[in-house]
Amino acid sequence: MQKTSNALDALNRNRAYLILALVLIFALFTPRFYTMFNVRSILSGSALYTFLGVSFTLCLIAGHMDLSVGYMATTGAMVVLGMRTNSGLPWWLAILIAVGVGAIAGTINGLLVTKAKIHSFIATLGMQFVLRGSMYMYCNGAEISVRGEFTLTDAINRAPLKFLPLSNLFICTLAVVIIYLVVLRNTRFGRNVHIMGGNRETAWLAGVKSDKLTTLVFTLSGITCALGGALFAISQGTATPTLGEKGIPPLMVALTATILGGTSMAGGKGNVLKTFASILAIMAMLSVLTTRYGKFELQILFMGLALAVAVIYETLRNYARQKRVGIRPNLADEYARETGKTLHIEK
Repeated sequence: MQKTSNALDALNRNRAYLILALVLIFALFTPRFYTMFNVRSILSGSALYTFLGVSFTLCLIAGHMDLSVGYMATTGAMVVLGMRTNSGLPWWLAILIAVGVGAIAGTINGLLVTKAKIHSFIATLGMQFVLRGSMYMYCNGAEISVRGEFTLTDAINRAPLKFLPLSNLFICTLAVVIIYLVVLRNTRFGRNVHIMGGNRETAWLAGVKSDKLTTLVFTLSGITCALGGALFAISQGTATPTLGEKGIPPLMVALTATILGGTSMAGGKGNVLKTFASILAIMAMLSVLTTRYGKFELQILFMGLALAVAVIYETLRNYARQKRVGIRPNLADEYARETGKTLHIEK
């Protein structure tokens, strides 16, 4: 009985990898799925969602939600091409400004939560509409496109190894995932984020400055989303303020992948690599639906069902766990099971 329970627990902790494996097996029966072009399209198409998913995972581990991630990315996309095309700035400076705008917006989110004591759900929802309106005003509702030269666009879409479907955009995305994975697992910052999200009182007793840490988390979220949006816009050669309004909203993909990846909605637990695996599974499944049936409505239905199932499953698991132990789950045990490392509280 104990072995069965341990096996089920292991499957649940690694459900993101299991879901990805099942989708890839199912895709074997889909014509033209495993062509070099299609696999490369899936991997490159997952880039923007991964930046958003990483940001959302970071905030959720810290015990907050950032509903502005989609329009943070839109802002990064519009600003980088606006600075390059309309202002004639070099690419590196345009990217830096876009990331800076994301950092400012993220910091404002953090201050609204910590100083104004507004719930992160409301604060970031408001920021979403502020960014949306600002971008419409910035470009008068029109798209901004790269003019004349596409050197950087070609470079970011190029695959350094011709026999692998890995573009430079996807490699940059993978690098961001690895950086966040290492930081959240092996640094004091990462441990403090887990402590703060798991139990505010424990964080206070441990000397964690929750307000400063929360603001930093939202700032990093803004930076990451803006960078993802900027790289996405460069790869496409165009940006529009309606990014996220047509089709499947990026926020929906990020939220679904984060929960499917096992990040707790109660905070204190999460893994960006599992979020990444969930995003790949979602993108692969959307590609399967497109290839087999060609109906966009099925993609919308799939995303809605996936989000509903993920939220219900995670809610029931949290309820059952808390009912079983009678108290909030031990943070140190949760962290150890998730990362394989012992959680040391540091001031």
